[in-house]
Amino acid sequence: MITFPKNLTRLTWVVVGASAMFLASCSKNNDVTAPQPLNAGANAAVAGGVTAFLTVPDGGSADITSNGATGKIYRDGSIYRVENFHQAYSTGSGQPADGNFYWSFTDNDAANPGTYSIKFSGVATGDISATGTNELRFIDKAFASVTASDWTTATVPDANTIGMNNVLGTGVPPAVLALANGKGWYTYNWSAGHTVTPVSGRTLLWKSGTTVIAFDIQSIYQNQVTGGTFPYYHFRYKTL
Repeated sequence: MITFPKNLTRLTWVVVGASAMFLASCSKNNDVTAPQPLNAGANAAVAGGVTAFLTVPDGGSADITSNGATGKIYRDGSIYRVENFHQAYSTGSGQPADGNFYWSFTDNDAANPGTYSIKFSGVATGDISATGTNELRFIDKAFASVTASDWTTATVPDANTIGMNNVLGTGVPPAVLALANGKGWYTYNWSAGHTVTPVSGRTLLWKSGTTVIAFDIQSIYQNQVTGGTFPYYHFRYKTL
């Protein structure tokens, strides 16, 4: 189960057990990525308002290797698409394996705790948060149709974190239901293989200063095979 940091102190062993069930039902997180060196000689480029320190040619792609990460990033004009993004794992006290993944929109690359735009954290790495004065919001509008002006009417999440939206199924423990706040990016399918699926038509927004970036999550599973090995993030983004 994917938890919010503010809830950890009050979680019962029921939730921990449910989290373990979720992890066991979906897959096993066995592939720990060893740290790798930063990309050498990265050339700055600007596309769609994003400063690209990992050079991604228009219509092309680049391997993600910085900060212990793996995956691939593609570019189509001002739209960037990230596939199978995965970073090194850590283990939280008293929980199933939880990871902290970091991404930089300004570098178009994997980041670290000191340079990230967004962080993926919590059990199963499903909570998305922003750092410092940067903000997150979301709007139920197609990624292709979102504009910068949508920021003013977009929904503000709890604690600048976007995680579980709702739970489907029967016999869901109350403590698990409590984590679904209606302000998340995914649906947790309790009775359908304990799988995670994105909320259809929901676009996430990230703001730093006057820059607004739209992004949405396609999948949390390796090669987008729902119920397979996770977390391997697939998402796309663009500057508005």
